[in-house]
Amino acid sequence: RMLIPYIRTVLDSLGMRNGPSHGEAIITANGPCLVEMNCRAHGGDGNWSVIAKAINGGYSQIDASIDSYLNKQQFVILP
Repeated sequence: RMLIPYIRTVLDSLGMRNGPSHGEAIITANGPCLVEMNCRAHGGDGNWSVIAKAINGGYSQIDASIDSYLNKQQFVILP
């Protein structure tokens, strides 16, 4: 329960409001400790985006990220 708020705090500190991210943290006796944070979509070559569009109503993580910055009207209607 402490990990999600911790990672959100890290993303807020980086100025990431919308978009994909990949974070790793270690839970220590003193709480979470950041290992790495990358602001990127999963899956190196993006070949998964066709499948994602097929099962998510025609959009992917990449499409949603682009829309969050360039097409706010489209972004706010995403589920």
